[in-house]
Amino acid sequence: MSLPDVIQLGPFLVKMSMLIRVVSILLAFASVHLRLREERELKKTIWEIMSGGILLGFVVWKFSYILLYPSKAMEQPASILYFSGGDRGFWLAMIAVLVYLVVTVRKREIPIPVFAASLALGGWTAWAAAFLLTWAVEGQDGWYSVQQAAIGILFLLLVIRKWKTLTNAVHWLNLLMWFGISQVYVAFFSQEHSPVLAGLSREQWLSYLFAVLAWILVSRARDMGGASHEKK
Repeated sequence: MSLPDVIQLGPFLVKMSMLIRVVSILLAFASVHLRLREERELKKTIWEIMSGGILLGFVVWKFSYILLYPSKAMEQPASILYFSGGDRGFWLAMIAVLVYLVVTVRKREIPIPVFAASLALGGWTAWAAAFLLTWAVEGQDGWYSVQQAAIGILFLLLVIRKWKTLTNAVHWLNLLMWFGISQVYVAFFSQEHSPVLAGLSREQWLSYLFAVLAWILVSRARDMGGASHEKK
């Protein structure tokens, strides 16, 4: 039995999907906190950067509606409170967050491998939690959500296991390649799967290209490593 899409918390009405996202983000922060519990200063800095990135992403995604639909925003200013930039706004937010992370990490001189591993740890924690809660609370797209949660948990465990070896770019690229492949597979079970070419949806093609790009970079990195090893 699924719960209502909107619940009331005191005087506020909260969408269940938004509540799931908030809980998932909190769990992501908790996982990073536990992993870096012995490195207080580094943990504090990474928390600040991740918090800033999440806030920036939300603001850009929410208010990109003004940029993408200026006429509607001018005609009905109140619509800004109820609508967001949708998928295009999401990608604008991702670009803004990526730029913010690159600039901030370089400025604060944080070890990139540690920050990347922390980001992956939190990201896959949130991924697994979001899909698991979606399945448990909303009861829709069950098999798809369960598999996505399992994928998130698997990659989360891989990050924890290989924490000290993730300074190697090849290990990162391998993780990203297999994650891309997993998304091509699991999308077949989504109720929103809509093939556009050769039985694959747009999202599957993007995941496939992402995996191929990661594989090419892995091959190049290994060739360069092999070449440098031979010269020695």
